[in-house]
Amino acid sequence: MKKKPPSQQKNDADLKRRGAKIGDQLRRLYDDVAQEDVPDEFLKLLEEADKKQSSKPSASDK
Repeated sequence: MKKKPPSQQKNDADLKRRGAKIGDQLRRLYDDVAQEDVPDEFLKLLEEADKKQSSKPSASDK
């Protein structure tokens, strides 16, 4: 296996560090969003969709 020149090794290390930082920021953002409450309007839409789905005859009912 060929050894990379020092400048390439530094670039690789920089890329890894940047990738790790972006990953940490994305995880924090996801955690923040996951902790938010679901808006009432969206919950109402989900309930309506559930009611419509349960009122349709299923394929086994035919």
